[in-house]
Amino acid sequence: MKTVFAVARLVPMVAAAAVCGTLMNTASADTLSLTGASVYDINSAGVYVGNGWDTSGSDAAANLYLLTTPNDASSFINGGNGPATSLNQNLSTPGTYTFYFRADGGGFNWPTSSAGLNLFFNGSNNTPGVSAYVPFNAVHPTVAAYGNNSLGINGGDVQAANSLSFSVGNTTLTLSNFTLFDYANPAVPNAVPDLVGFYDNTPNHLADYSGSFTVNVSAVPEPGQWAMMVGGIGLLAATRRRRKQAGK
Repeated sequence: MKTVFAVARLVPMVAAAAVCGTLMNTASADTLSLTGASVYDINSAGVYVGNGWDTSGSDAAANLYLLTTPNDASSFINGGNGPATSLNQNLSTPGTYTFYFRADGGGFNWPTSSAGLNLFFNGSNNTPGVSAYVPFNAVHPTVAAYGNNSLGINGGDVQAANSLSFSVGNTTLTLSNFTLFDYANPAVPNAVPDLVGFYDNTPNHLADYSGSFTVNVSAVPEPGQWAMMVGGIGLLAATRRRRKQAGK
């Protein structure tokens, strides 16, 4: 009888703990997809000077190619030219995502001072959701929001977002890191080898620019989930009170 009574008291505690744990660790995420990116040149005055790369593949700007692993040509997310260069990377699941990128230098000395980054989401490729800049060739730069004129997805100028975060419903993405390195500097990581050309993700015997960016995605519980979690905590507290009273 004592064993049965102990199990009966334990069941509501386990159920309440399960409800709380599940709701605290899983929150419904809204659809969030990375559908475009551009990297561009910012001069010492903090002004976009018209040079850069994007993931359109159908414009005059040189192409930007993303990878999941640095220096690994088999891990390209986008490729080729035209539609193949576009992005549609789902980021709805909470977590940390790091993307590496390559862009052909073609012998040009870009950027002049700082590098800018625009990220576009859910097909809104005329309006950046995240815009940032960092010092060029900095190994551990401080990422700052950028809000001036910048490079869009189709080679044209767009107003930068001036924000490091982008939200859709209960899901928020935050940029935590961004770097861009010159192919001429062998001391910086990921500067070699040659993986891409101006308009194709195949080597063209001209060294690449390289870099990376990291985003953190989080989803907060909806009001109904908070209510369930509070109810679960209340049930757990009530069960503990009953146990104390029964033990007196």
